[in-house]
Amino acid sequence: MVADVLHALIATSLAMSVAVLVVRLARKPIRSIAGVQVAYGLWFLVPVMATVTLLPLPSGIEPVHVALPAQLTSSAAVNISEFVSYRTMLVRLLVAVWAIVAFGFFLLTGIRQHIFLRSLGPLLREGEGLYRAPGAVVPMAIGAWRPKVILPRDFEYRYSSLECELILAHERAHAARRDMAANTIASLLVCLYWFNPLMYLALAWLRNDQELACDALVLSTRTDSRSNYANALLKAQLTDKSMSLRYPIHCFWHSIHPLKERIYMLKRPLPSRSRRVAGVASVLAITGIASYAAWAGQSSADSRAVLVNLKVTVSDSKTNEVKALATQYLVKSGEVIKDAKNQPLDFACTPYLSDEPGHSTDWSDQRARNIPLPVPGQILLDCSIQRDGSVVERPAVIIGDGKSGVIETRERDGVHLYRVEVTATTSPDAIASAKAKAGAK
Repeated sequence: MVADVLHALIATSLAMSVAVLVVRLARKPIRSIAGVQVAYGLWFLVPVMATVTLLPLPSGIEPVHVALPAQLTSSAAVNISEFVSYRTMLVRLLVAVWAIVAFGFFLLTGIRQHIFLRSLGPLLREGEGLYRAPGAVVPMAIGAWRPKVILPRDFEYRYSSLECELILAHERAHAARRDMAANTIASLLVCLYWFNPLMYLALAWLRNDQELACDALVLSTRTDSRSNYANALLKAQLTDKSMSLRYPIHCFWHSIHPLKERIYMLKRPLPSRSRRVAGVASVLAITGIASYAAWAGQSSADSRAVLVNLKVTVSDSKTNEVKALATQYLVKSGEVIKDAKNQPLDFACTPYLSDEPGHSTDWSDQRARNIPLPVPGQILLDCSIQRDGSVVERPAVIIGDGKSGVIETRERDGVHLYRVEVTATTSPDAIASAKAKAGAK
């Protein structure tokens, strides 16, 4: 549904925004404790939090399977004026605008990347993963899935032999760490979430941290080459900075990273093993706690959860036999309840709340069946009666939030009478109480 797409975009965008802010606040303390390589691992929090936001949240309330015979005719009637919502059209318009602009961003990124790759000219292989390109201005690593290190024609003339060795080690570190793939994914996320200004800042911060992490990785084995490494960075500043605009995705030696911060990090001593272990533990703890909070927080943040209680009574007019079955379940507005085998119940009612900003429902099915729509404070219970996997009846009733309603249906042969008493509520206290009871059982 279109509304689900909009809801997913908003939820994941908010989750990633929180993750970016957490990374922004935690990266410098982690750097001081464990170094820039460990701090770079904080960026995994962004995709993790976006993913967990989309995971289903178990309610802890399992429904009881209710089996009913087929061929029922509903006698339920609801007299209420239809509430026509124009939010559905607005939601569809917003999703259409998002999709058009996102496609434009994808197209623009692809065109820029294509122009950049063509500007390099033919690549001349000089070794395993090493190429020379006539159009290359600075050393760089390209290729999200098949990394290549590209060198300009005057590479050896511009830098000393030791500086060349250090720069090559830096670009190969990018390739080994798959930083180009990370940049590609980050750029695609910017295209998808073009409306979120934090995504643009996050992309710049991510690339900055990549450069610092590669610097630290190279110097971890060449601690005596800090001055030569700094000289190479200073020489790179002489390159025209406008050239950086030609590189939309990949990693290159002349980075847009602030030189002052990069030189400052070269002066810092490498962290000890114990501090690196402590830093890794801190990163894992931050990622785990923040991700769990984002996942578990869906229940408290989502006011669209509805607790439904059903009691079904079946009366046989010939034998005077009466059977009663009851079930309780917690679902979100518009969510179809299913049993433990992921199959719809033979009798279940899907609750629908009225539309509100950020939550718009596709009411086309209800309108086609001439079912009135709920207004604020009401809950529409759109029920389904199945037999052998086929729907035989679709009764519906509108009740007040926290109130009860009754649906009566009878078989066409007139033998069996079915009475369904239903209560639905969005009360947080009632939901919390039901969860506590379910957990105790």
